[in-house]
Order: sequence, then structure tokens, then C-alpha cells
Amino acid sequence: MADADSPTMLPRSRTTYWLIALLILCAIGIFAACKTYGFERSIPEFHVMSLMLAALALMATAGLWLQKPGALWVTLVAVSFAATLDLFLWSMNILRTWIALNVVVLCVIAVLAFRLAPPLGRNVSVYQRVLYACVLCFAAWVAFWGLFRPASVLRALPFTVPPLHARFLGSMYLSGAVFMVLALVAREWYRVRVVTLMLAVWTGMLGIISLFHLNAFAWSRDQTWFWFFAYICFPLVALWIVWCQRSQNDHPAGPHLSPGLRGYLYVQGAAAVLVALALLCAPQFMATVWPWKIPLVLAHLYGAPFLSFGIGSIYAARQQAWSEVRIVTFSTLVFAVSVLVASKLHIKLFDLHSSSAWIWFGGFGFVSVALLLFSVVPSLRNASQAE
Repeated sequence: MADADSPTMLPRSRTTYWLIALLILCAIGIFAACKTYGFERSIPEFHVMSLMLAALALMATAGLWLQKPGALWVTLVAVSFAATLDLFLWSMNILRTWIALNVVVLCVIAVLAFRLAPPLGRNVSVYQRVLYACVLCFAAWVAFWGLFRPASVLRALPFTVPPLHARFLGSMYLSGAVFMVLALVAREWYRVRVVTLMLAVWTGMLGIISLFHLNAFAWSRDQTWFWFFAYICFPLVALWIVWCQRSQNDHPAGPHLSPGLRGYLYVQGAAAVLVALALLCAPQFMATVWPWKIPLVLAHLYGAPFLSFGIGSIYAARQQAWSEVRIVTFSTLVFAVSVLVASKLHIKLFDLHSSSAWIWFGGFGFVSVALLLFSVVPSLRNASQAE
């Protein structure tokens, strides 16, 4: 079993050689695209991303050849850079046939990286902490501007939103920041098992949804480049970690979750998944019943975190001990409370005579009280020995 701080060395295999060849092919393709598109064009982000991709492809190739344990991580980051460049070129209606072929190559590279994925051990590795730290920085940045400087949220996001939406997004990202802080200080995998899956769902769905609204993003802004890179890289690496740890099903010793907490998590998860599916599949309808005015793009985007909270709650309900669901409970509590505070600051935008407003405040109020009680009263969250 690999220790957390000394990952397994990668053995060379036929799959490794295929991966090296495809990485070299990808790097050559990017240079060809740069030459075709023209380095003389004044798009510094494109130049920087191209050079960074070339450097990462070379690093990954050398790491795979030298059997370095971090080579697959670098490979996934390189894939994310390449995919971001492909999106830029696609948005500019340039080299679309080449892009389609390159996407196939990138998908094959990702599949090979998953096939070579080694077990990471029972503890949280330094590579995992790097991922959590990167997500924390991004989440904290958006949370700050969304919650405390909503009028200037454009400094953190690639699109502008009204103040209430900025604070609602800030609440979501504050919760995400709490997720990552607690994950960073965790030592055992079972403590971050649920959180890492939630990270993959949240960021992955945001990346997919953003593809349906490419016209809402301006590639002249740095925030757009980082948005797409982050929402390709974060879910890809998080899902790879989950895949590496698929055999780590151990649970800690101690009392099991109480039937009350387990049942509550199932109900909370089901409710969040239903809201998420409605936002993802019927954003026009949800815009008509939302407790305040909401653009269709944001209705669509909100489905991603709600789906993450829903799947995470259901997955948490299937765990055995409080230490496995503690991070999810605390972070969801932060989300619910901060949403209530943000809503109170913009109470004039709500029609308090509407049922949707009552459901909004009542629902988040109930979640806040329930999660707070489970957090501070051990007898509510732990099953008795007789059970």
C-alpha cells in the first residue's frame, strides 16, 4: 500500500508509451495551431497558454519516461490546458476540424491516465492537497468579491451578475472554500471521500453547462481563460483521485451515524437533486418560480452546485461514522446560513406574499437549524449502542 507522502512509482508499460506518443502529438498539434492562427495576433492569453501547455507536455513526457509518480497529475493538467485552447479556437471559429481531432486525442490521453492510475493509499497525499489548495484559492476569491464587493464581482467572474446573485454565488463559493479548508487539514482519505466526489460533480457540471453558453464569455478577459481551465482541470483531477481511491472503502471505528442524521441526509440530498434537475433541464420554468428575478444562464449554472450538494448528501448518508460526513455537514451549514444572510440584505427583491419566498426562507432556515443541531449535539448524530 502506498503511503500518502511517497506515491507509487509508475512502471513503464505499453500504455505508458502510447501516452507519451500522444502527448508529443498533442504538443506538435498546438504548435501547428499557433503557427496557423498566428503568434503575431495580440492575444497574450493565447500565447501564454500555448507556451505553458508545451512546457507541461514536455514535463509529463519526461516524468512518464523517468517513472515519476507525479507524471500523471501533470498529464491531466496538460490535457486541461489543451482543452481550454481548443475551446478558444472553437469560439473563434478557427481550425474546427483540427479541434475535433485534437479533442479525440485528449480524450484518449485522459482515458490512458485513468488506466494507469495507481492507488494513492489510505491517507491524503501531497498531490491531493495541492488540488484542494488551488480550489480553495479560487473559491475564496469568488466568495470575497461576491459577498463583500458584489458590485465589483466582475473582478472574480467572467460575467457580470446583479448584487443578490453575486452574494448567492458568494455563499456557494464560501461553502466551497470551507470544504477545501477542512479537506486540507484532513489526514485520512475517508474524511475527504465525499468531498472529493462533490468537488468533481460541482466543477464538472459547471464546465459542461458553460459549454452551452459560450457566447456569454469574452475571451479578451483573463477570468474567462481561468474559468474554463479551472472547470476542466478541477473535475478531471478530482475524478481521477476518486478513481484511484475506489478500493479504499474502509470506515473508521466508533459509533455509526444515527438513523435521524442518515434519514435527514437522504431527504436533503433528494430535495437538492430535484432542484438541480429542474434547473438543469427546465431553466425557463425555474426562472418563473424562482423567488427573485433570475436570468436563464444563471438558472442553468445554479444547477451544478445544487446537484453536488444533492449527490454529496446522498453519498454521505451511505457512510458509517460522523468523521466521514463532518466536512459535508459543516460546509452545507455555512452555505445555508450565508444564503439567509445574503437574502436578508436584499429582502426588498423578494415578494414575501409568494409561496416561493416562503419556501426559500423556510427551507434554508430549516436546513440551518437541522445541520447546526447535528453539528453540536453528539447524541443526535451518533447512534446509540443499542442500535
